[in-house]
Amino acid sequence: MALIEQHKEVEKIAVLIPAYCEEKTVGEIVTRARKYLPDVIVVDDASTDKTAACAEAAGASVLRCTVNGGKGAALTTGFKYILAHDFDAVIALDADGFHNPDEIPKFLDAYRRTHIPVLIGNRMADPRRVGLTRRWTIRMMCYWLDRLLGVYVPDPPCGFRFYRCDVLPFLLAEGSSLPAEFETLLNIASRRIRVGPVRIIRKGRHKSLISPFRDSIRFMRVMQKYYRKQKRVAKPGTPVKE
Repeated sequence: MALIEQHKEVEKIAVLIPAYCEEKTVGEIVTRARKYLPDVIVVDDASTDKTAACAEAAGASVLRCTVNGGKGAALTTGFKYILAHDFDAVIALDADGFHNPDEIPKFLDAYRRTHIPVLIGNRMADPRRVGLTRRWTIRMMCYWLDRLLGVYVPDPPCGFRFYRCDVLPFLLAEGSSLPAEFETLLNIASRRIRVGPVRIIRKGRHKSLISPFRDSIRFMRVMQKYYRKQKRVAKPGTPVKE
């Protein structure tokens, strides 16, 4: 079990927004997020448009990546910055408007009530807003996480999340795993770090860029990779490839 404090107050909280070519929406997302938390950090993943300029104009601190590394790499950059600047917690959300910044207080309230160090948005509280195929995909992920790791998460792919900062080193410890939604959740679950849901509302007309089929394949590959590594660790004298 991970050795982290069960009850810890958080005061300095950042909002982390990975962004790639989101000039149309990132400014509004930053502005709305800053109504609740003043420290908003946007990681511009080598965008070819005005994403960085729009984020800065809205009041965000912008970290610019020179190479497009994907969402996982952008989150890694942001998490390292947050740890280096002594924040107590971070709320991660997307820049495309799929996550509603006005729901940030739900995460803050949930932490104050429960002190659970990782909180993940739950769109499945109203499954009618989720397409049938995606609903099946999410339930499949819930089943396998619960069955194999004993951790129940109602909406594993959701990227709207709260992390207490003493959890972040566990996410960054795996050099071969970038902390995108599946990898971070697997690292958390395997260390028995407490995870809780926060009910959020999915925008019915917003088209997600995430493919249920692709998500399912990726999820199973991540699980397979994890169990292969666990078997190598379990064998005395067997080197673990980093």
